[in-house]
Amino acid sequence: MRKTISLILALMLALSVPAVPATAEENKDGSAVGYLSFLKISEEELEARREAELPAYEYLKEHGVIEDDEPDASRTKVVFYDSLNAMLMALQAGEVTGLNVPDCTAKYLCAVNDNIKQTVQYHPEKAEGFSQDLLDRLCNGYSFMFMEENSGLRDQFDQALAEMRADGTLEELIRIHITEGARRGEPEAVTFEKFDGEAIRVAVTGALPPIDYVAADGSFAGFNTAILAEIGKRLEKNIELVQVDSLGRALALAQGNVDVAFWTRGLPEKSYKDGIYSMSEEELKTYSQGRAAEHTEEENAIMGALARSYPFAQYAYRDWPDGAIITLPYYTDMNVLVTLK
Repeated sequence: MRKTISLILALMLALSVPAVPATAEENKDGSAVGYLSFLKISEEELEARREAELPAYEYLKEHGVIEDDEPDASRTKVVFYDSLNAMLMALQAGEVTGLNVPDCTAKYLCAVNDNIKQTVQYHPEKAEGFSQDLLDRLCNGYSFMFMEENSGLRDQFDQALAEMRADGTLEELIRIHITEGARRGEPEAVTFEKFDGEAIRVAVTGALPPIDYVAADGSFAGFNTAILAEIGKRLEKNIELVQVDSLGRALALAQGNVDVAFWTRGLPEKSYKDGIYSMSEEELKTYSQGRAAEHTEEENAIMGALARSYPFAQYAYRDWPDGAIITLPYYTDMNVLVTLK
């Protein structure tokens, strides 16, 4: 896999030398950062959000939760892409100077390619108090996504996930296929058991290895195969994987081409357990006032900047199409920056 990705990047570099991408020409100051596309946030809205996040990241740096080897403060221009491959091509061609990806994906990219470095290190074990509150606003929770009419299947997935949390299976799968898998670089495939009846069709993208991985030959491996194989076994249902691009998840669901999208970005698991995402506007206001009473003036200013940049209730649904529902998150991670060495 290392050789494959290295060769792809080398080829992209060779092909891109004669021409300078338009976006790169517009960003001679090297400030553009590539993101996987969101469904309900524009590039301009995310740029405003990034500006508002800067005091929060400074606070986390001061408390050792993140280390920034190459300050990201000037990189406020955002460019959306629909796949990880497109992002890597843009990075290699100079269209962007960094990629904003989950910490585990950053570690995976560094493991499989010697030309990429992670410039922001994430230490969640050091977060406490207000630092943890910030992570609950900045981190992404990853959940299975369904359409509302498929709520019964969503509930079955939630029940399976609850059982996997209780017996330690989910934690072990995360350790093997995400934590260790990111550093190992070569995702391992898990075999699916076969059952009578129709299969549950699950959209995977390959855009977030090792969480969601699809090899160059179209084969599936990594955490997506591991957790879905376990869920299929517990539900006694066949699982059929269908590859789509990042934005294609919503269309595939809406058109009924798949029953489940493997991941959607939302709030971290703690926020869902606290019921924040389902609060009414008045309940959220009361909750926020209670939290504010526990914070210092500086901390409230930081949190207020985040709230003004994009309302909390809307931000929670930034990656959900209309009519979608999700499970409780099965994994939470912080996005970090990777660049070329």
